[in-house]
Amino acid sequence: MRSRTWLRRAGAIACAGAVLAGCGTDSSDGLSVAKSGGDASSASTVDPAALDTGSYPTSPAPEFGRATKDNILDVETQRLAEFVVVPFEVDPNLVTAKMPTMVIRSHENLNSVLSGNAADVAKTHGMLYGYVSTAATSTTAVTDPSRSLVQMVLRFENADDASAAAQEMHTGLTTVDTDGTGVETPETIGILPNTLVSTSEYSYSAGPEVSVNAFTAHNNYLLYTWAKAPADDKEWTAEAVARALDLQGPLIDQFPAQPTLAQNGGEPAELPMIDQDKILLYAIPEGDEQADSGNDMASYGPRGMAHRSINPPLTYRVLTEAGSDHNAVYKTNVYRASDDAGAQMIVEEFGNDLTSQGYVEAPSPQGLPDAVCLSKDTTDGTTDYCLVANGRYVGEAYGTDDKKDVDQKISAQYLILEQADQNAE
Repeated sequence: MRSRTWLRRAGAIACAGAVLAGCGTDSSDGLSVAKSGGDASSASTVDPAALDTGSYPTSPAPEFGRATKDNILDVETQRLAEFVVVPFEVDPNLVTAKMPTMVIRSHENLNSVLSGNAADVAKTHGMLYGYVSTAATSTTAVTDPSRSLVQMVLRFENADDASAAAQEMHTGLTTVDTDGTGVETPETIGILPNTLVSTSEYSYSAGPEVSVNAFTAHNNYLLYTWAKAPADDKEWTAEAVARALDLQGPLIDQFPAQPTLAQNGGEPAELPMIDQDKILLYAIPEGDEQADSGNDMASYGPRGMAHRSINPPLTYRVLTEAGSDHNAVYKTNVYRASDDAGAQMIVEEFGNDLTSQGYVEAPSPQGLPDAVCLSKDTTDGTTDYCLVANGRYVGEAYGTDDKKDVDQKISAQYLILEQADQNAE
C-alpha cells in the first residue's frame, strides 16, 4: 500500500503525511479541487444519500480518554517523534525515507537499528523508549553512490544511565568479539568532545563507503546519529553528525516528557490524554490497534508526519504553512489546518507532488465529486489514493488493488468530517 506517509503495515508504503499535490484549480497542470464550504459559488455538490461507505463508521469515535499502563509507551513515543530531527533537516538531499523509521517501545527494537550489544545495554540501564528516523539521498539504481542518515533519541530514567549506555554501546561497536563483530574504529570529531565516535569503511556495489556511529549523552537522553557516504566523501559524515547534534539537543530539550516516579517525587503522575488534540477521533480506526506496531492510532505534528512521508521536506513545509499542527494517523489520516484555505492548500500541494511522481487522476466516489483521487500502477499493484477537504479538515484514504474499498473509506471519512469541530484549537 502506498501513500504519503511512506511506511505503515509490514513494511508497505502508506500515504499519510504529505498529501497529493496537483489539485490547484488555477493550474492547467494540476488536478481540480472541489471545495467544501465557502460561498454559494463554491458550494459542495456532495450527495450524502448516494455515498457508499461499506461497513466503515460514519460518525466520530468516542473520546479516547487517558493513556493507560498498556498504551502509555505508544503515546509517549508518538509524541517524541515531533522532537526528533528529520534527516532532511541535516541535509536537504536526504529525502527518501528508509527503515528503521519507527517508535522504539522496547530495548528489543534496537536490534533493528544497532548491532552488537546495544539492546542488552539498553535493557540493563532501564531505557524507557525512543524514536528513530532514517533517510537517504534519492538514487535511480542500487549501484549509485548515496548518502544516508539515521537519527535516534532514546530516553532513560536519568542522566547517569544515559551516559553509561552511550559508553557501553560505543564500546560494544569498537571491541572485537569472539565472533569477529565489533570492529568499528574509534575516532574523534574535534568540535564534538562529548560525543563517542567510531567509523567503518567497506566495499559496496556503489564502491567504497564510510560510515560513522556517534553516541552523545544529553541529560537523560541518548542521542545517536549514523551517517554513511562514499569513502571520498568522509568529511560529510562528520559534518552531518555535527549538524544533527546541533539541531537535536535544543529540540529534545523542548519535549514535554511524561514524568517518571522519581521525577514526580515518588508519586505516579497523571497519564496524558491519548488524543490530546482531539483529532484522532475523526479518523477511521483500525480493526487491529497494533496493525502498525505503535506507529498509528496517533496524533503527529508536521515533523512527526514528515518522518514517514514519501516527501519529508514538502510534508513539513505544507503542514507548517497550513497551520496543521495536529494530524491523525489511523486506518485513514486526518489533517486539521488553521482555516479552510489551509486545508485546500494541503490537498493541492500533496496532489501536485504525487502527480509529479506518475500518479494519474482517477474517478471520484459516487456522490462525492469533492474528493480528489489518484492512482498509479506499481510493481506491488495499483495504488489508489483519495483526499477530500471539509472546512479546515482534510481526510486521506489509500490502498492497493481495491479502489472500491478506498472509495468507501474516503466517503465514510467525509461524513465523519461533516461532524468535526471546525472551531477546534
